Amino acid sequence: MSASFEIFLGLRYLRSKRKRSAISVLTWISVIGVAIGVMALNVVLSVMNGFDEDLKSKIVGMNAHIIITGYENHTLADSAKIAEIVGKMDHVIAVGPYTEGQALARSKEKSVGVMVWGVDPDHPQAVADLNKFLWDAKSTDLRMPETAGSGRSERIFLGAELAHRLQVMVGDDIILFLPILQQTPMGMMPQSVKLQVVGLVNTGMYDYDSAYTYVSIANGQKMYQLQNDVTGIAVKLDNVDLAPDIAKQIRSKFNGEYFVQDWLQMNRNLFVALQTEKWVMSIILSLIVLVAALNIVNPLTMMVIDKTKEIGILKAMGATDKSITFIFIFEGMFIGVLGILLGVLGGFVLCELIAKIPIPMPGGGMVYYIDRLPVKVDPFVSYVAIPVFSVILCFLATLYPARQAAKLEPVDAIRYS
Repeated sequence: MSASFEIFLGLRYLRSKRKRSAISVLTWISVIGVAIGVMALNVVLSVMNGFDEDLKSKIVGMNAHIIITGYENHTLADSAKIAEIVGKMDHVIAVGPYTEGQALARSKEKSVGVMVWGVDPDHPQAVADLNKFLWDAKSTDLRMPETAGSGRSERIFLGAELAHRLQVMVGDDIILFLPILQQTPMGMMPQSVKLQVVGLVNTGMYDYDSAYTYVSIANGQKMYQLQNDVTGIAVKLDNVDLAPDIAKQIRSKFNGEYFVQDWLQMNRNLFVALQTEKWVMSIILSLIVLVAALNIVNPLTMMVIDKTKEIGILKAMGATDKSITFIFIFEGMFIGVLGILLGVLGGFVLCELIAKIPIPMPGGGMVYYIDRLPVKVDPFVSYVAIPVFSVILCFLATLYPARQAAKLEPVDAIRYS
């Protein structure tokens, strides 16, 4: 028999009205099961890719790709020289000193612990891409006012969620209590400074928006009594994936004199946990596809029983075991491929809907770092790897009933019918 005739018989068996309507029901259940399994695998992996990508972009956007600090929290006195050397290296697009410290922010209503970053108002990109996340403000607003009466010289940016917790708005004043004691008539008291809120930073990442504040580097040095020293030097690259290699080059250039970390080292635990979770979810959802593919065995087995007489006649007319096997493998693959195509299409549509209609995360960014459900489709995984994997599972599921059909003896098959 030719392959075209076997395909013709396979399609005819699928279209024919059967004695047992349960076979048709089981066939459609198998198609729907495969479709749901493939769609679930596509959507969940795309959402996890989106979460990974969104989290990565925000961490990279609001943090340096590489930081250079002194060992044991020592400050850097020769930051200008270090910045000049690092700035000449390949792939480095921005270098800038920064200060970092903790404080207690107090408004008229509340007090909240915060992180205080001191950045260069004219070139903050190395430390944090502030201009990308500021609301109706620019990084240069941290500079001292050029004319008297234009506000305080001590200025600060607050995270949007932090401003909400403190119940302050742009233009209001807050007080920062610093972990530095000073002698007062009432005894030793924490040093404090009053600053004017001149902008709000909204990254969409709760951890940053609820705790980070930014001042000019001059104010940061003054507040933490660093004189001309800085906490560290931040480095931004034209390709964030090169950070580990560039960090290694910086260590070699300075003979290990400074403590150098890239963004992956600083967030290693988080991204390892995300990658582990992605693999675990892939395995779990692959089992769903496996169960759905195995459901193809049921309608094919019942089809073999239903077509026992026809199988006997075909074998009596000269059909080989290989031809009979091919007919039923084709039927099973037709069911499986139809389900896979529907699953891929359903996954694509659902991912597009999630991308265009933001779905808020339960608890907002307080629980999941981000405030909406992100999605990013990986074309190779969604349209190549998952379909190929599913086709292989469906093919394996067809082998048993196809082999059982091929093993039928013509006389027994006709007599049995």
